[in-house]
Amino acid sequence: MSNSIFTLILGLVLLPLLLWAYIILPQEKWQIIAAIPTKKGATNGYWHGTNITYYGALLASGSLFGVMAFFLLLGALGVPMWGIIGLVLGVMGCSVAAAKLLAMAVERKRNTFTVGGAATIGLLSMPPAVAAYNGLAWRWAAPQVSLIPVMAALTVAYLLGEGIGRLACLSFGCCYGKPLSDLGPKAHRFFAPLAVTFHGSTKKIAYASGLDGVGVVPIQAITSFLSVNIGLVAMYFFLEGDFRTAFLLAALFALGWRIVSEYFRADYRGEGKFSAYQQMALLGMGYCTLLALYSGSDMSSRTNLEAGLALLWNPAALLFFQALWLLLFIYTGFSTVTGAMLAFHVREEKI
Repeated sequence: MSNSIFTLILGLVLLPLLLWAYIILPQEKWQIIAAIPTKKGATNGYWHGTNITYYGALLASGSLFGVMAFFLLLGALGVPMWGIIGLVLGVMGCSVAAAKLLAMAVERKRNTFTVGGAATIGLLSMPPAVAAYNGLAWRWAAPQVSLIPVMAALTVAYLLGEGIGRLACLSFGCCYGKPLSDLGPKAHRFFAPLAVTFHGSTKKIAYASGLDGVGVVPIQAITSFLSVNIGLVAMYFFLEGDFRTAFLLAALFALGWRIVSEYFRADYRGEGKFSAYQQMALLGMGYCTLLALYSGSDMSSRTNLEAGLALLWNPAALLFFQALWLLLFIYTGFSTVTGAMLAFHVREEKI
């Protein structure tokens, strides 16, 4: 299969699913998957419950999709599975921790995450992770890798994972856009046909800003759509061996869009007109540009798409993907900001 046909097929599969998700996820019923009774109430026979959310399922799925893309791209370069798993665990461990800690530091809230902060930490942690891999590869006679191809794989995987993961924000109603009424005339005319309306009092947009039932800029859907499309283009450049272009395209878009998109968001992202997340993104753009200019890229490296696809179908890889999805779902899927009251009864007509 040619690289262009592969990326085209992937896009044709993903885009209809994304468009369908943009329509249904803002509805009230697409926030809670299930509720687990945890403690019986003192009166009326009700139980207190913990909610399991689509937010966690979608965020775990987006992260897993990004990890699978990372496996595919590095597998196409001939990196062994143990090396890819090590890079994934090292970088994701830093990023997942940073997603919560940075959000707590910037927004002063315990029960929140920041994807932008996690991305910045991921970019910073990958060079030492690559150096550690190359040290082990030299000892164990495994293929070594240059930094730019790995950074390109990381940023492409991030964009594709971000495109899927942003669907979680549509389900939970977080990272929401400004109301159309707050926009200028030109922006209002542009966004009016695309506006999204969230429903449900437990959506973040409702309890944090009182915008339940109000048309807002669909910034989550726009971010998702652009991320997937730019990610697919960058993936094609990677598979064709143009690693520097793939890296710069994916990294500069992801970070630059973070800066631009915040001007259309209404959720709280810390103090200041130019938020801490925007500052991190701007510094990240400079960092990535310097890496691309001054880090050597092994242009003799050749990709093999079939080898990457074969690695994805390896039983060990499949078990790793399942375990990773489950761990991420457990970490993000149990809601800490919503609760449930459950009642149980006997259906007399079924006795």
